[in-house]
Amino acid sequence: MRFKILEVPLSIQPVRAGLFAFKLGSSKPMAEKVAMDKAWAEAARRCRLSPADVRMAKELGFKPRSLLKNQPSPQQPWKAPVAEWVRDLYAKRQRRSEQRRQRRERAQESMVDLTNADPSVATPTTPADI
Repeated sequence: MRFKILEVPLSIQPVRAGLFAFKLGSSKPMAEKVAMDKAWAEAARRCRLSPADVRMAKELGFKPRSLLKNQPSPQQPWKAPVAEWVRDLYAKRQRRSEQRRQRRERAQESMVDLTNADPSVATPTTPADI
């Protein structure tokens, strides 16, 4: 039995830079990118998404298929349209990231206050000192 070795051309070429070797190239072939762009266009058309809605969905990590699967059917009157759903999720994520940023800033400010505290002022360390 003879085995045939298949040679697959790779778009990734090794590059030598000093002591380190790394690879340059795209992670997806061009055909996959074109197919994904077509899928996004189809999802935008069928879900009635604006370019801003598509950008938000991509930032949230959605795939076109998941948007199509979450379209409300007539038996699901409680479900929001996909465009509204994406906007709500994006706004919720932005609120959370803003709150996280504010918490980090407050924590840093309190750390700065502790490091700049006057050492001559005695702070109570035991219940008897209070």
